[in-house]
Amino acid sequence: MPRASVILPVYNTVAFVWEAIHSILVQTYPDFELIIIDDGSTDGSAFLISQITDPRVVKIFHSTNQGLVATLNEGFNRATGEYIVRMDSDDISTPDRLDVQISFMDQNPLIDVCGAAFTTSSGGVLKVNPASHEEIKTWLLFHCCICHPVTIIRNSMIHRLNIQYDSNYPHAEDYEMWNRLASQVQIANLPINLLYYRQHKGQVSNQHKAIQDATARRIRQRQFSQLGLELSDEENQIMLDILEFKINPYDYHCYTKAVGFANWVLDQNCKYQIYNQELLSMAFSRCISHLPY
Repeated sequence: MPRASVILPVYNTVAFVWEAIHSILVQTYPDFELIIIDDGSTDGSAFLISQITDPRVVKIFHSTNQGLVATLNEGFNRATGEYIVRMDSDDISTPDRLDVQISFMDQNPLIDVCGAAFTTSSGGVLKVNPASHEEIKTWLLFHCCICHPVTIIRNSMIHRLNIQYDSNYPHAEDYEMWNRLASQVQIANLPINLLYYRQHKGQVSNQHKAIQDATARRIRQRQFSQLGLELSDEENQIMLDILEFKINPYDYHCYTKAVGFANWVLDQNCKYQIYNQELLSMAFSRCISHLPY
């Protein structure tokens, strides 16, 4: 049994998929299986994958496209490693990624999910997400602060809690799962660059942005419901303006509405104690003041 199972779903990314696969096969940590699931590609990706002879590679081919959620859940079911590592077919892992993340998980047995920092190109600006569990849980109310393709997950937790990606949250299935897990397990982010995240026109965030945004709104509303709040369309728009750093401090009406909304949420959190009150206050303050973490 390998220490890690790397799950790599593929769908029509022939221009990038070999770099993604190669970045895993040359890892400094060798004890892994790479589960490549081609989800009915029609662009030559499947043929390229079929030529791989590395014995650590498990190749699965779908005759028709089943969608990312079904493919990811199949990966969960097929994984035999102690850890499940996510990887996308258009990104590049750093050579020491598995070494760093597995070492961290081994040394921190209470952590069940671990993400990391990333850049959008070699030598690019490092994107560092909140590190501690309480910070991550708080910021998840605002947006997804865990980079999906650079996560490592404890397989025992997946089985213990019977975790699957939920197809009811298209194009934001990871954001939904992180929010669901944040109240059950401990999550961390490493401030170390372990991934080059490729940006291109074919990304989900570009092709399906409207659906992704609508799904994210439903996920946030589910979290607000824990605070006893049901947001109106106007209140949802205020929250969106806050989290997108669109509050104009020189527009008195806009600014006071944002501060009033934040205080409303903070009062409810004081009552229900879902989030760390100090961290939630800081998150609202940073967003309203245009100060990203």
